[in-house]
Amino acid sequence: MRAGSNLPIIAPIRDLNLDRTTELQFAKKHGIKIDNVAKKFSIDQNLWGRAIEGGVLEDAYKEPPDDAFIWVKTKNLPNKPSYLEIKFEKGIPTSVDGKSKNPVDLIEYLNKKAGAAGIGIVDHIEDRVVGIKSREVYETPAATCLIEAHSDLEKMVHTKHQTKFKSLVDDEWSWLVYSGLWEDPLKRDLDSFVEQTQKNVTGTVKLKLYKGSLRVVGRKSKYSLYSHDIATYGKGSTFDQKLSKGFVELWGLQSTEANKFKKNR
Repeated sequence: MRAGSNLPIIAPIRDLNLDRTTELQFAKKHGIKIDNVAKKFSIDQNLWGRAIEGGVLEDAYKEPPDDAFIWVKTKNLPNKPSYLEIKFEKGIPTSVDGKSKNPVDLIEYLNKKAGAAGIGIVDHIEDRVVGIKSREVYETPAATCLIEAHSDLEKMVHTKHQTKFKSLVDDEWSWLVYSGLWEDPLKRDLDSFVEQTQKNVTGTVKLKLYKGSLRVVGRKSKYSLYSHDIATYGKGSTFDQKLSKGFVELWGLQSTEANKFKKNR
């Protein structure tokens, strides 16, 4: 989207208002090869994922056919689980399975490994900026793994107040970017907040992948706020349980007072 610039936007496909059938006829006339999947669906693809729409997917109740997917395996999945270990430094993924990788190689590696385990299909109803509700199907193996791992690591190193508020920021930031408002001042403001929150998001997260199921099975960080000595139920616990009595009374004080009126009704 144009922002802070007088450059014209040249978008012939949009300006000509072409439908899918006309586009395919144009491609055939001019010798432009279209693969079989693209003939059935409208495909947008980049490093981060594949967006699949149109065709039979316009029936929101119809299950996507297996041939719609290229990155994510949907049949004959491995009978044994596989694991991923993703290392983050200040919120940025820097290595996977013990090997340092640049961002492009890391994403490609995750797309391949997670996709082979059936991870990364998203099928949902989406609200477009122009007001249309659309059924969107995505293949995002790497993104699915990275978001899950990163979110889990944040929970380990952030206070509950940071975690709660950042979820609001994440939603707003995502909406701005989805809406094409990359250059909006609010987006830059949120960038500053996010950057600050990532200073301690350093550590490693272990993921288990098995037949389309993804879950975190381990995490560690030198900035972890999780303390075994405090959290343990064993004899070595340093948490004084007697402190809970006063806390519970104070925490529920207003609720207790408010409920007195309920009893008198």
